[in-house]
Amino acid sequence: MRNGLLMILWCALLHAGTNWLSAAEPAGQSLALAEMKTWVIVVGNEATASQKYAAEEFQDLLQRAAGIKLPLQESARGKSGNLFIGTSNALKASSLGRVMQRKYDEEELRIVVRKDNVAILGGPRGTLYGVYAFLEDYLGVRFLTAEITHVPQVVPDHAIPLVDRSYKPPFAYRFYLKAEVMKDPVFAVRRRQNAASQHGPKEQRISERLGGEATGGVFLHNNFLLHASFKDHPEYYSLRDGKRTNHQPCLTHPEVRRMVTNQIVANIDGYPKGRTIPFAQNDNDLCCLCPRCSTVQREGAAPGELKYPKTPGFSAANLRNGPPSAVIVDFVNHVADTIGKKRPDLWIGTEAYSYSVMPPRKTRVRPNVKVQVATYHCSIVFPIEDPRSKINRQFLGYLEGWRKACDYLLIWTYDMNPRDYLLPFPNMRSQSPNLRTFVKSNGRGVFMQGGRENTEFSDLRAYVMTALIWNPEADADKLIDEFLALYYGRASGPIRQWIDLFHQQAEASGSDSNINAPARAYGLDAALGERGLKLFDEAMQLAETDAIRQRVEKVSVTALRLALEPVWWNVIEAPRRSQILKTTIEQERVEIREADLPRYRKMTLRLFSLTDKHKLGGAPRERILSYLQIPNKKPVK
Repeated sequence: MRNGLLMILWCALLHAGTNWLSAAEPAGQSLALAEMKTWVIVVGNEATASQKYAAEEFQDLLQRAAGIKLPLQESARGKSGNLFIGTSNALKASSLGRVMQRKYDEEELRIVVRKDNVAILGGPRGTLYGVYAFLEDYLGVRFLTAEITHVPQVVPDHAIPLVDRSYKPPFAYRFYLKAEVMKDPVFAVRRRQNAASQHGPKEQRISERLGGEATGGVFLHNNFLLHASFKDHPEYYSLRDGKRTNHQPCLTHPEVRRMVTNQIVANIDGYPKGRTIPFAQNDNDLCCLCPRCSTVQREGAAPGELKYPKTPGFSAANLRNGPPSAVIVDFVNHVADTIGKKRPDLWIGTEAYSYSVMPPRKTRVRPNVKVQVATYHCSIVFPIEDPRSKINRQFLGYLEGWRKACDYLLIWTYDMNPRDYLLPFPNMRSQSPNLRTFVKSNGRGVFMQGGRENTEFSDLRAYVMTALIWNPEADADKLIDEFLALYYGRASGPIRQWIDLFHQQAEASGSDSNINAPARAYGLDAALGERGLKLFDEAMQLAETDAIRQRVEKVSVTALRLALEPVWWNVIEAPRRSQILKTTIEQERVEIREADLPRYRKMTLRLFSLTDKHKLGGAPRERILSYLQIPNKKPVK
């Protein structure tokens, strides 16, 4: 049973991606693992730190899987019996020397398996990725979490197909902002992540031994690098309704342009080769509407000529003169022209986010400028190309516009609901097609923003999303099934049913809500949560070990949280709505029967007991306990 499951999982992953280029030997030809027990792993003396590490990873995991420890050495054993890791003089002189006749891109990998020799090589990071691909596809190794690696026991007659296959990931920059991935760079690299937070602790950075980091992929809010006092120079900042505010700079002010550009020029020798200098708006939609900015925003149109209907995600004032992004692009183009003359190797980067997500009508981005397009306003339930979502069809048009306006696009997408980190988040089905859409739109890098550590399905998401960012052609459902089977064992069935249930209900609701929404906006309700609780009771009964029971408990919080939706709504959402709609809190609250309160109190104590036990974040404990009149003390486990 176990070996059959592993074979199914192995075959599924092997055939999941159409980006793999494979030139296999005729059917039936393969290399038996037993034939390799006297082989050597060859890593040339000129090997990089990452290539040496790749060889050590291969040696260790092969020994754990098959009980075979191959020696590491710098020279070949002879004409046969060599497993070459990375490019080397020894590989060049071997029967596989032809693989070194061309250069490999930084992320590219190649795996060649022959009866007499095997070669795993590629670019600076590609060789390490090739080792992981070999271990996964031919030995069934799975890097599930930072703490758990699934290494099946492989029998001596296990067959490895004779292949010559290459892969270059479509996204040259891959960063999933998730603590479960970021906290351990070894795990991050095993999941093919090649970037880390520039502001994170040193121990989370990806060292040269692990392949080093890709740079220039994330531009977060930074006031367009304007360092000037609003108090001293309010004229440098946005003008709206006749008032200056410090929400955004005025990007057409001559002094703002001079200060920002000169600041970069003064430090230009300090930027490493190929670095991207970020210029990004602040996190609000209060752009400058002064006469000078409005003129640039119109891109040659006469005042009042442009007419935009009410557009989701945009205020009427911001669109009065056309897309506000025209002002941002004009500004970054100005900086890029100056910097390009002095350092043509550098890039300028900016965002298309919130008020700037609509592309300019005419203005084109300079060749040395990158634009990071954010999907914040998109529906998370449906894929971007799904005609059921009006807001996504709108965004797809924006994406097409940016593709025409810019040669180098990056994507800032999301994998969390910042409004409620415990609530089931029905976006797992849309992520894979969205990533494929980004590839078609010339997206060259992905920054996926995840939720806090230990929230919702954190461990599952870390596994599935990193796999999809590496290979958007992979089947998300197969990845989900694979993780659930290996991580939850027999308990995986009810958990899979729960995931399907909340996705199906969200889709049936026709929700067009974005990442920041309450349960009802996604079509989720307490009745669904109650169904989830029954499924988790079943999963707990099926769990084979205490460790698995702990894992089941952790994700059962999603059903508990949804079952408590009436309480959450009354405590959190009703006050928000009353403020926005100018009503009273009582008008916005839902009715809760007195007879239901004891059950809600019991579930609440259970919920907070589990959040404490499993260190889950994001629950407004004090307000919930106060509303239910529960003493505010640490719940009993």
